[in-house]
Amino acid sequence: MSPSAPVRPDSWQRVSWPLYLLAGLGFIPILGFFIGSLAVTWGLVSERPGARRAAAIGANGALLNALAVVVIMATATGGTGGFQREYRKAIAQNLVDLVQALEEYRAHTDAYPETLEVLRTARGPLRAVQIMDLGAGVFRMPRSYQYVVAPDGSSYDLFSVGPDGKPGTADDIRPLIPDSLRGRIGLQPPP
Repeated sequence: MSPSAPVRPDSWQRVSWPLYLLAGLGFIPILGFFIGSLAVTWGLVSERPGARRAAAIGANGALLNALAVVVIMATATGGTGGFQREYRKAIAQNLVDLVQALEEYRAHTDAYPETLEVLRTARGPLRAVQIMDLGAGVFRMPRSYQYVVAPDGSSYDLFSVGPDGKPGTADDIRPLIPDSLRGRIGLQPPP
């Protein structure tokens, strides 16, 4: 350092704008949770001026992102919004694919499988079948779709438990089978 250069306090030599920038980026959707967490960590260990304030800003960005994810996922299993309708439609379409796999299995073996687990390996690894029921939401333990073969083995019932997670209630999700196929497949939901 030259003798003529002004002496600055230590706080002036450590600028805070990079920390504040990182904390502000914590509000970016999805990535903001991780960026905000990084800003919190840096702000808590840093001696830069305003580091604690930047940590608080980063924490707010991370928490807002986490809250947004929770709200989006909760919306998928409740309410009557567009996202809820699309979620139910996707599950119903998955059930249609499962009905097709059941009918293919019957065509090859002359009987419906006793459990859906059989279908996981029956079609081979390249044509895997999704048998896990996510109709109750992503925050509940997934389980197989409800599948019951009739005592005589000629028909079956297949459905998702829906948002309440209980079978046999009004919110159950059933496959959307066209009327033209209803008499030709073994799917027979209760009346």
